[in-house]
Amino acid sequence: MLRAIAAGRNTVEIAARMHVSERTAKRMTAALLRKLRVSSRAEAAALAGHAGLLGE
Repeated sequence: MLRAIAAGRNTVEIAARMHVSERTAKRMTAALLRKLRVSSRAEAAALAGHAGLLGE
């Protein structure tokens, strides 16, 4: 999910890729942001890039 967020995927795209409802994807995204202690998708994407999760 973090890679999808960092790649700029929206909630609908993430839900489709994960075969879950849009509501579930929103809840999972919110939970991920809380766990990472960030307040936005942009901060999460920056964290993913810093951690080397985006590849080259």
